[in-house]
Amino acid sequence: MRQILLPYRDARDKGPYDVIPASRFWLARLRADEMPVLPALGSHLLVVLSGRIELSVGRCPATELGPGDVVCFAVGAVDDVRLTWPDDAWLFFVSTPEWVPEPGLVQTGSHHDPRPGPPLLTWIYDDDGRSRSEPFRWPYPLGPVPPVDTWPASIGAFVTRRDYGLEGYAPGVWHNGPRRQFGITLNGSAENETGDGTITRPVTGDVALIDDVTGAGHVTRGHGDRWMMFVTVAPGHLGALTPQA
Repeated sequence: MRQILLPYRDARDKGPYDVIPASRFWLARLRADEMPVLPALGSHLLVVLSGRIELSVGRCPATELGPGDVVCFAVGAVDDVRLTWPDDAWLFFVSTPEWVPEPGLVQTGSHHDPRPGPPLLTWIYDDDGRSRSEPFRWPYPLGPVPPVDTWPASIGAFVTRRDYGLEGYAPGVWHNGPRRQFGITLNGSAENETGDGTITRPVTGDVALIDDVTGAGHVTRGHGDRWMMFVTVAPGHLGALTPQA
């Protein structure tokens, strides 16, 4: 077990969308006994969205994971990995075959308390030229995790970081999503406003599907040392998404 440094860039740098060559992704709400056999998933990233998870590797001291934490598992090196937690946990899996990040460590500040209970799942989309924002329902069973080849496909993933300061939400500009993609808050917080007047405030562990690639777009006002992971959705995938009932 070692600390890793996810490659990241400033949030203002649009850059390539496939720094992490993600191939598939999955959202799950699981009990510990529903966690899939790790080697069967391939090299992948696991993002904790909610819950407190104890990670044990061999004889190393156990590490507690919480919302916003990311773990990378490499095939062939996970025979003695154990993940345990007392209740339900929400997890986001990103398949990254044959890719693992480099060792390293970056200190972050302004860590915001995670949302109690399940993460906020927000869908931002274009509704006849004006963006709308509402909770979405994951269109598949949340557990157990199915085989990787049945997951929705991704054309890549990347991580951004920008320190907006702690003096309140920084001003933002209206913009479209550059592509259909999930945005997962790893640290910090924000205020998202859509054209229908809805304002959401994602914190650590919250997930947004940014789907307003056309129309007037939305505005994001950041707060604190904000880290985001973006996972693209391949064309033709996740077409059955619907608002939460």
